[in-house]
Amino acid sequence: MQTEIKIGGTVYRIEIEEMEENILKVKVNDKEYFFDKSKLYEPEFKKFLPQDLGTTAKENGVISRERIEKEIKSPLSGTVSSVAVKVGQEIKPGEKLMTLIAMKMENEIVAEGYGKIKEIKVKDNQFVDNGDILIILE
Repeated sequence: MQTEIKIGGTVYRIEIEEMEENILKVKVNDKEYFFDKSKLYEPEFKKFLPQDLGTTAKENGVISRERIEKEIKSPLSGTVSSVAVKVGQEIKPGEKLMTLIAMKMENEIVAEGYGKIKEIKVKDNQFVDNGDILIILE
């Protein structure tokens, strides 16, 4: 399935393809993301207070306030191939944080919101289990 959407003057080309059993490939403007269908679920909407939101960040003239968790956890078991960030670094949505190797595939762990790295709990060539804390944000 392929479509285009326009948000605020920017056009996003989106393509979704089922690769093999339980694996989806989502391509956004030629960047590929892979998802395990067995771990997808219906969104759950929760009430939260303004103080639960992350800090205001300005990116390319757009001001955004996004809720972001304080811990980034491993979505799967594997070996940390490389850590792409350092303590004190500010991160933004979509920014690569590290790479995990699992089942002979490289999996990029990317930021889901804005934040600042407080602590990195893993190092290169370290094995992690699903749910292990990788990074703590301020």
